[in-house]
Amino acid sequence: MPSLRTFSVEFERPSATYMPGEMVSGNILVNVAKEKRIRGISVSAKGEARVRWHEYRNETNVHGNTSDCTTYSNHEEYFHLKQYVLGSNSSTSQMNIPVGSHRYPFMFQLPYNIPSSFEHNNGHIRYVVKAVIDRPWAFNHECKVAFTVVSSLNLNEHRHECYGIDDDVMQSFCCFCCIDQGKMNLHIRVPVSGYVPGQTIFVAVQYANSSSTVKITGISTKLMRKLKFRAGAPSSKEKTEKTEVKSTRDLGPFSTNGCSMLEFSVPPIPPSRLEYCSIIELDYELAVTAHVSGTHCKVERSYPLLIGTVPIYCPPSASSLDMNAVPTCSSSSTAGHAMMPMPMPTAPYPPTDFPVCDLPRLSVHSESIVVHPSKHTSVASPNWDIPPPTYEECTSGAENIMDHDESNYVYGANDPFTPRYPVFRYPAPNTRLTRDSPVESVYPSRINLLI
Repeated sequence: MPSLRTFSVEFERPSATYMPGEMVSGNILVNVAKEKRIRGISVSAKGEARVRWHEYRNETNVHGNTSDCTTYSNHEEYFHLKQYVLGSNSSTSQMNIPVGSHRYPFMFQLPYNIPSSFEHNNGHIRYVVKAVIDRPWAFNHECKVAFTVVSSLNLNEHRHECYGIDDDVMQSFCCFCCIDQGKMNLHIRVPVSGYVPGQTIFVAVQYANSSSTVKITGISTKLMRKLKFRAGAPSSKEKTEKTEVKSTRDLGPFSTNGCSMLEFSVPPIPPSRLEYCSIIELDYELAVTAHVSGTHCKVERSYPLLIGTVPIYCPPSASSLDMNAVPTCSSSSTAGHAMMPMPMPTAPYPPTDFPVCDLPRLSVHSESIVVHPSKHTSVASPNWDIPPPTYEECTSGAENIMDHDESNYVYGANDPFTPRYPVFRYPAPNTRLTRDSPVESVYPSRINLLI
């Protein structure tokens, strides 16, 4: 019977989700069935990004076809801290862990200039705590657990990227490149292009189809994720990927003239850009598509979206779609904890003050886009009347946290880990979008408020 019954890491915060600069605290849990001789117990914390993918190439030689595999990789480290919570790594250090359960507290502070957690099968940004029972003349016991870091992306500081969308699209149809079969006009409107998880994206597509032979078979909108991975070995190379995060579709029937109303909520996903990470880029876009009958090409348009962690703030009197406040950071006492050294930040932490909701209004005149600037008013402590965010697991799935050089005997390394991101739950708007709702009766209030 093994003497070590339990060996794990427990965070004091149940969600194990933190912001850069916060204190991370927890306990090392050890339960032994009989007295155990050790040199000490250490705990380390590490933040890093890794990129790794394989590319295969078929080559023909005198023996036939062979497959050549090249592995591209890259790595950058943000911090690596280590502290002994019991004993030391000295060769003279000797002590016994008595029978029973024991808790060894630890605490460390995150640096300010670190990116948000991100998990993907081609790369990750990962933060882990690892505990080691250092045993003389025997293999060490190791356990490992990951936690989530959510770096702030305040949409109020990027208001120039959150304008609404007001776009006219015209598509002509022809047969055998010469026979005119009419045309279709689309007017695509989206209130704002900056969102946080939990918010609803509303899309209105007005259509006018003058073709008697080409019919609209569906109108869809998708939230797309665009990724770029940068490898440095064995040579510099980039790998790009575009995947669908969420979508909705209107299947008709469609008249000659009408309006399609689509909406979906933003799921728990990491914020755009992954600031401070130079080997993984993350962006989002909104794709709007009108599907048509026959062999004609569908009509597609894509617009950049900014996914943040702090929603655009609007005064409570402005609308029922008021935004949420910045998540508060809890503080803890350091007494009785093993305190790790803190890496010095290389950039200041983003300010917590932000302006009220007075985004510049965007209007379209023929081919030109005119931006009407507005005054920004700073608010030190806005009174936001909606609940704080919850922290929910990312919808893109889980990855295990085992490193390539680790053994299968590290407790927790094979467990799946899914980062958690802030989700803001807004009250449902009073006006629901329906096919028969005139677009001018549904959208103007939202558009005037947010763009």
